Amino acid sequence: MRQSIKDFDSFESITLASELEHHDLLDCRRISALLYRKNKRYEKSIEVSEKDQLFKDAMETVSESKDPALAERLMRTIVEMKDKELFAAMLYTCYELIKPDVVMELGWRMNMMEFVMPYFIQFMSDMSKRVETVQKSTDDIKKKEEKHQKEKLDQPLEMGMGMQAEMMFGAMGGPQVAAIMPAPGGMMGGGMNMGGMPPMGGGAPPMGSGMPPMGGMGGGMPPMGGQQPFGSNPF
Repeated sequence: MRQSIKDFDSFESITLASELEHHDLLDCRRISALLYRKNKRYEKSIEVSEKDQLFKDAMETVSESKDPALAERLMRTIVEMKDKELFAAMLYTCYELIKPDVVMELGWRMNMMEFVMPYFIQFMSDMSKRVETVQKSTDDIKKKEEKHQKEKLDQPLEMGMGMQAEMMFGAMGGPQVAAIMPAPGGMMGGGMNMGGMPPMGGGAPPMGSGMPPMGGMGGGMPPMGGQQPFGSNPF
């Protein structure tokens, strides 16, 4: 019947568990505790097992529940019984759920430190491995950061300046300016000869060679008012 309950679940398990809880046969009460555990009613299962002092079943239920509160409660119940072997079995079965400070307290108060030492040896071993793992991860991250900083410092100076210049001209619109302004030499070359204009300084006559002096203008042009003297009557 116990094996059938483990293999099949198409029945009213809670109803059957409540009926078997107060049965005269011990095996039927164990099946009741098993049914409660299977339906995740761990507190009720532990209660049924404790009534019959089936602490092995209770420990298995606590281990399956993954509940530290249930583990501490059952451990204190065992310590009050002053059963040292059962206390050691509890520490082994529910190792991951028991807090080390609670174990230290109960072992010191009940004078059972020799039964606590295996637990603390295992606990210190696991703690040391965790610290090593964290330290290794931290060192790997630190090495990556140092390598990244070194790569940034080892970059050529010209590359950095070129990148800065490219960013600057890109922000100022450099390609547009280059497209508007002609190439050097285009202004002065033969291709830009505007309307046959002579080159600068090539065919211009020297100053004063062909232009008459300023005084010569008086020879062909009479002075203003020279033909009619002041006070004369033309009539």
